Amino acid sequence: MTNEPRRSDRATTEEAEIDAILDRCEVGHLGLWSRGEPYVIPLHFAHIRTGAELAVYFHGAGQGRKIEAIGAGTRACFEADQRLGLVDNEKVCRIGSAFESVIGWGQVEVCADPALARVGLEAILDKYAPGRSPELMARDVNLVTVLRMVLEQPIGKRRE
Repeated sequence: MTNEPRRSDRATTEEAEIDAILDRCEVGHLGLWSRGEPYVIPLHFAHIRTGAELAVYFHGAGQGRKIEAIGAGTRACFEADQRLGLVDNEKVCRIGSAFESVIGWGQVEVCADPALARVGLEAILDKYAPGRSPELMARDVNLVTVLRMVLEQPIGKRRE
């Protein structure tokens, strides 16, 4: 599947640029199909690139609507963005936001392998609570479910 952006002049598939955008984004959005309708959840996340593979990790409760939708095996969409400022113009249709974003598609899986779950959770903790990973991992590692999604054909986009 190819997901070409309408404004290809703002798009990038460069791995380093996509990774840098994800580093700067604080919240990601996971889009799922659930109970016959779209369901989008804001999440803390971290990403890990292994060769050409880009995976995002997030965590949450081991039950609920998100886990139900993931268990149904539907494809998902992940998006992260940040607003950089206002793009002002004299024409209303030209007023907008400067932003950067990344979007990708794929399957979400529960990290059943404890070693993989630990890697994902440590990446999340290192992003949001730098230096506290050992303390929090020792105490809370078994309280959350870690999820992983390999992004297929991720696309970065920027408007300045």
